[in-house]
Amino acid sequence: MAIQLDISNSSYGVPFAGAYFRIVTVATVRMRTDTGPKFETHIDVAGYATAAPGDDTRTVDFRRYAVDTDFVEAQDGANFLAKCYNWVMVQPDMFDSSAV
Repeated sequence: MAIQLDISNSSYGVPFAGAYFRIVTVATVRMRTDTGPKFETHIDVAGYATAAPGDDTRTVDFRRYAVDTDFVEAQDGANFLAKCYNWVMVQPDMFDSSAV
């Protein structure tokens, strides 16, 4: 699974139509708090200018999210990683993205 999104503003100063995003890291951590979520999931998403990035392909975008694990678990998906993708796709900075 991956995500496709048009990037209108990049760090390279040019837009990237159909940028290819994939999750590169997911980590769930236990929080030591009485007021917040007990578990938090950290999701790192890398964006590429090509849908077939190799090991040496550089990213054109990178996004990091931290979310209450319960919100990820509430998403549709066959497994936890699919739920992470679905959660990322509904974030405001991923508006108009699509699964590829």
